[in-house]
Amino acid sequence: MTKSQRIKVLITGANGFIGGALMRHFETHGMSPVGVDLVGGAANIISADISEPESFLTALDECDVLIHAAALVSNAASDADMWKANVLATKRLADASVNSGVRRFIHISSIVVYGNSASGELDETQPVHGDGGSYVLTKLAAEHAVLSSATNSSMETVIIRPGDVYGPGSRPWVVLPIEAIRKRQFILPSYGRGYFRPIYIDDLVSGIALAVEQDAAAGEIFNLSCPGYILTKEFFSHHFKWMDKRGPFSIPTPLALLGASAATKIAKLSGGINEASRATIMQLSTKNWFSISKAENLLGWRPEMSLEEGMKLSRRWAQMEGLLD
Repeated sequence: MTKSQRIKVLITGANGFIGGALMRHFETHGMSPVGVDLVGGAANIISADISEPESFLTALDECDVLIHAAALVSNAASDADMWKANVLATKRLADASVNSGVRRFIHISSIVVYGNSASGELDETQPVHGDGGSYVLTKLAAEHAVLSSATNSSMETVIIRPGDVYGPGSRPWVVLPIEAIRKRQFILPSYGRGYFRPIYIDDLVSGIALAVEQDAAAGEIFNLSCPGYILTKEFFSHHFKWMDKRGPFSIPTPLALLGASAATKIAKLSGGINEASRATIMQLSTKNWFSISKAENLLGWRPEMSLEEGMKLSRRWAQMEGLLD
C-alpha cells in the first residue's frame, strides 16, 4: 500500500486537551496514531519540540495526515513566547511537512481569528480581524503560515476553527473558572450577556476525524461550533452550581477592563500571570456566533452533545480530579 492510499495520523500536542482526545479517538478506531509533545510518556508519543521538526523526521516521513493541535493557549503569555510557539513553530512544521510529502495538513485554529468586534452570525467567508491581543494575532498568523508553506506544493490544507471547546480536561472553560470562583475572583463583563459558543470536546474530535477521512475537506476552512449561542452567565452558572455557590456575578465591561488591567499589573509585580486579562474580558463580551452549515453540508457533521450532558460529564471529571473539594 502506498503512502497516498493509507491514513497514518500524526498529532502534535498529543498530551494536550484536544490532542489527547484525538489520540484516544484514533486509538479506539484502530488507526494507531503517533503523537508529538514536549513530554513523551506513552510509547506512541514522541518527546520533541515541534519547532525542531528534524527531531521527529522519520515520523513525518511516514505520516499521511498531520493534525496540528499544539499551541500556546493563553491571554497572558508574552508576545514573544506566543509568536515562537504559535507562528514560528507552525511555519517550521508546515515546511517540514511539505518536504516529507505529508498529504494533508489539518491545522487546529480558533474562532478568535474573526476578532472580538465582529458581530452577528459569521461563516467562513468572514474576513479575519486581529483585534484581541497576542493569542488572536498569533492564531491568525499561524493560519497564514500553513497556507504559505503549502503554496505550490501538493500538500492539502484544512483549517478547523473550533468554538469554545469545553469538557473534561478543559483548562480555560473548566479548570480556570473553578479556581477563580474558589478565590472569589470570578466576575463576568457585559453584565453576563456576552455570547458563548460551547462545543463539547467529543463533537470537535468527530468533526476533525471527518476532515481526516473525506476528500471534500481538502483546501477548506470549517467552523466547528454549536448552532447559535448562549449567554456567558448561562454557561458559567453551571460552575457555581457545582460548588454550591451563588453566581455568576457580572459588571459593565469598562469596569471589568479596569479591574483586569489592575490585576495584570499586580500579577507582574509578584512574578505571576493574570489569565483574566483585558483580552479575556473582551473575548467574554463578544456578540458573535458561527454558522456551521459548511461543515454540515461538506462533512456531514453536526454536534450531538447537549450542554446539560456535557456539563454533567465536566462536573464528574472535576470531582474526580479533586477540583471541587
